[in-house]
Amino acid sequence: MVSWSDETSEDSVLNISTSCDGITKLPATMHDPNLNGTDADVNVLCEHDSMEKALAKLWDMYEETKSARTNDNLESSFAIHNLTEEKKKLQENYDSLYADVNALLNAQQERGVELTNQKEQKQYLEVKIAELETVVGNLKAELSKKEEEKKKL
Repeated sequence: MVSWSDETSEDSVLNISTSCDGITKLPATMHDPNLNGTDADVNVLCEHDSMEKALAKLWDMYEETKSARTNDNLESSFAIHNLTEEKKKLQENYDSLYADVNALLNAQQERGVELTNQKEQKQYLEVKIAELETVVGNLKAELSKKEEEKKKL
């Protein structure tokens, strides 16, 4: 905790450096008989040439930063544009592939239906062939019996 009654210690006075390298002492209390406040009569010499150079350097730094920020924004906008175009192309490619896959699946389903129809037809034909073979066998047996009867007669 700060003690306001201790005016003799070194800690009670703060040193602040100004832009002209002079030191102004500020007391820790509100009442200090040695503090005159700002003296309007004091003339401080500042070199205008060094101030102009510092201001010019500061302005150049500002312009550089502003230009760099503008360039970064421009590069970012180009990158965003390129990514957007790439996204559109990928979306079109995806849609095309999706349509192709759907067409392929539909074709496979149709082939599956055709294949089951062909299998059913094959089974039907196999049954008919078996029936025809039975009929042919019966007819051959009858024919052979008739031929034997003719031979006997």
